[in-house]
Amino acid sequence: MFCKGVPRWAVLALAVGFLAAVPPRWLAQGPDLCLWRHLFHLAACPGCGSTRALAAFFHGHLAQALGFNRNVLVTAPLLIGLLVRDFIDGLQARIARRAHG
Repeated sequence: MFCKGVPRWAVLALAVGFLAAVPPRWLAQGPDLCLWRHLFHLAACPGCGSTRALAAFFHGHLAQALGFNRNVLVTAPLLIGLLVRDFIDGLQARIARRAHG
């Protein structure tokens, strides 16, 4: 469970669905929402561009994604991996309940 009984897979699926649905150019045109940049007056934080990078990645634009933030090489596979793991765990739990119930 993620928070207040909401399964993590649901949150991950919603996040990946949002990133796959929203064109990266829309996010690039939006306001800069980086809390760290605004609080500490940084030129850029290590996470800046991550949302745009993930959106570009899930739209199949790897070069653009890398241009926004190279951390996408780690974060995108981790998001997908967590989602797949939660899906498999859910299937295994369902099979186990049927076998014992």
